[in-house]
Amino acid sequence: MTRHFPISAILLCCLSIAQTHAGKANMLRSSATSIVLGVEGSKIIGKVVEAGNSNAVSFATVALMAARDSSIADGAVADENGVFSITNVKAGSYLLRVTNMGYQTLTVDKIAVNAEANVVDVGTLVLTSEATKLNEVVVRAEKTMIINDIDKKIVNIGQDMLATSNNVSDLLEKVPAVSLDENGNPQVRGKGNVVVLIDGKPSSMYGNDLPTILKSFPADLIERIDVMTTPSAKYEGDGASGVIDIITKKTKIQGVNGGGRLTLGNKDNYNGSGNVSLRRGKLGVNASASAAIRNRYWKRTLDRVNLLSEETTYLSQNGTGGNYDGDLFGRFGINYDFTEKTTLSGGMNYSRNYFVNTTDYLNLTTNDASTVLEEFTRTSDQDGIGDNMNMYVDLRQKFREKDHLLSFTASYSIGGSDSDTDFEQVGNLASLLLSQQNNKVNDRKSIYLNSDYTWPVTPKATVEVGVRARFNTDDNTNSFFIYNPESEDYLFDPNISNIFSYSDALYTGYSTFSQKTDLWGLRAGLRVTDYNQTINQVNINQSFDVHFLTLVPSLAVTRKLSDAAQLKLNYSRRVQRPNAAWLNPFTDVSDPRNLNTGNPNLKPEFTHKAELGYSNYEENTGFGPSLFMDYSNNAITRIKTIDEEGISTSRYDNVGRELSYGFETDFFQRIGETVKINASGRLFRSEVVSALAQIDNRTWSYSGNVNAFIKLPLDFRASAYINYEGPRAVAQGKREGVMVANMGLRKNFMERKATLSLSVQDIFLSRAYKTQLATSTYLQNSLWQQTNRQMSLTFQYRFGKISASSDDA
Repeated sequence: MTRHFPISAILLCCLSIAQTHAGKANMLRSSATSIVLGVEGSKIIGKVVEAGNSNAVSFATVALMAARDSSIADGAVADENGVFSITNVKAGSYLLRVTNMGYQTLTVDKIAVNAEANVVDVGTLVLTSEATKLNEVVVRAEKTMIINDIDKKIVNIGQDMLATSNNVSDLLEKVPAVSLDENGNPQVRGKGNVVVLIDGKPSSMYGNDLPTILKSFPADLIERIDVMTTPSAKYEGDGASGVIDIITKKTKIQGVNGGGRLTLGNKDNYNGSGNVSLRRGKLGVNASASAAIRNRYWKRTLDRVNLLSEETTYLSQNGTGGNYDGDLFGRFGINYDFTEKTTLSGGMNYSRNYFVNTTDYLNLTTNDASTVLEEFTRTSDQDGIGDNMNMYVDLRQKFREKDHLLSFTASYSIGGSDSDTDFEQVGNLASLLLSQQNNKVNDRKSIYLNSDYTWPVTPKATVEVGVRARFNTDDNTNSFFIYNPESEDYLFDPNISNIFSYSDALYTGYSTFSQKTDLWGLRAGLRVTDYNQTINQVNINQSFDVHFLTLVPSLAVTRKLSDAAQLKLNYSRRVQRPNAAWLNPFTDVSDPRNLNTGNPNLKPEFTHKAELGYSNYEENTGFGPSLFMDYSNNAITRIKTIDEEGISTSRYDNVGRELSYGFETDFFQRIGETVKINASGRLFRSEVVSALAQIDNRTWSYSGNVNAFIKLPLDFRASAYINYEGPRAVAQGKREGVMVANMGLRKNFMERKATLSLSVQDIFLSRAYKTQLATSTYLQNSLWQQTNRQMSLTFQYRFGKISASSDDA
């Protein structure tokens, strides 16, 4: 016979966690003496009754949670007589949380695990009735914001971080030590080259343009964000600055839940998204979709002094432009639990991007006498479309005990883009009159195979091994046509056109060993990677292969000082492999005064990363200071050279060494029931040195960000964010500091099923990126700034009716 539990019996378990961590006054905390549990395999039994009459509370939810971070370790649902049983309890310290619709939450703390008993009867647990009646329940959980694992920091996404976050980009700016560059790419400690994963898989499965992916991914789907500044060997060696793993929400809750969001912004910026999750018995289905229209406006200036020519000349560029993007993004997934130990899932991700970009540059060249030597205006109008489709399948198989786990993932991606650009150039000399058309076609394919096995050698020691294969192909055709007045037609120009083909194959394997005792933790690992690149300059029939064999070791040691505090020492070696765009020797002439070309002779850059840190994260406060050091002796750096005519050429090269070291800390604090603050800051030195390129830049700097979340009357919440990235040494010069400030306000209504929020990004229009370069042949100052302040109004609605049956697997 099938029994149906009352609506929201399970969700109230999650709701109770949120209420406890927010300090809700209606929670009851038992002051009972410690309850002694047994070793692994122990059973906890008890009965839940109602205060005043001792009637059984049928189908109450009983959650067993780790005392350190309130994460759920196990749980059970009481039967119709209020009796419950939790089996297979491991050693540790726990809380017991009892919830049911219409009753106040009961918490039993100080539950310690030892080897003294196999069955523990906690007796009768009494729930006090309250008048609340709920038909629909919203899943809300305010966990401890930061949890420090042995080789990463876990940032839980609570309601405050979601208050004015429409997408993953908005969330990342609120994560300690993470920021975004001018194009929307993530940075860790102010540096790019970050590997971004989604549920442990490459973000490229969702598309080729990372900023678009992050803006298309709804914030409501995110459970937590893991930040690894010294990643273990379990992760691929790419990402010299670190690895960010974005973990999406997953549920075993029976029934249907989901939500929708609509955003209206100034300057014709709009966004809509929705998601739904359905689970019936062993089958689960989830889907999400979003559509966005984004309009951005910018300005750019460049002033360069040419010291190489016979007479000093001065180039001044002043430009404005706009970027219009129309994005579609969709996900569909399905999973089936064949048994408690075998789960098969699969799905598809699809993204489509339509873009229109316009630029208008005034180019002026003068001499010391301020005589105009050359003056022309160059405009461009580009439109294009790109798409990406990914299909994947995952298998998870448990063996013997629950901790033996084999996982396998196979993924196939296909995508491409096509764009057309018209260039018009008008100037004071006949030679400057020019009309061009440019067509770019890109086709790419990717296959990703990965398998991991987790083997608990002892209750406190674990070995993880894994293998991975990845294959990419990337074909690019770049065709330029120049208008011929005589034929009144556009003619193909082979001198500035290019057909480039790139492919790579990566084979890698890793092994890590983890050991934990009451006070110490150790994780050591090694990854071996065989990497092959094939580069083919098709139009000139020139191709060659490159092979790299690399070792990526890692080591992490922790020393527990208390339940919440620990010391940590980490080391990791990282590798940055040159991508196709950096290797392509074709010279891009889109800006005739600033050329860009690739370097097929680039070698991988290896970075040594070390960190010594302390952390103490509790329920309402925490901080994590650390000393860090990054060192590379063959850094891949963009180098700019200039000719006598004042035309610059930029390309990447292995120029010398880069060193960064300093002090960093993050911090969060809840102040009463109304204010929560999280922040991070660092004081550091950056050095870029190359005798060959005549570079010697060394700079002390500081950076930091602050997020403040405030609960206001009438269920309003406000948030404010300020980030400052201090000056940093770059090759041939310095990048100046950048400041950005955002704020937001939201209001819940309709019994918290709906939210209305207002947000403002870049309040002071201060996100301006300035760079100063100085060499023996030229001096240059440049500026790039987005000129539209982003304001948006968002309406969000959530729904979720659930049921559960006693025979759910």
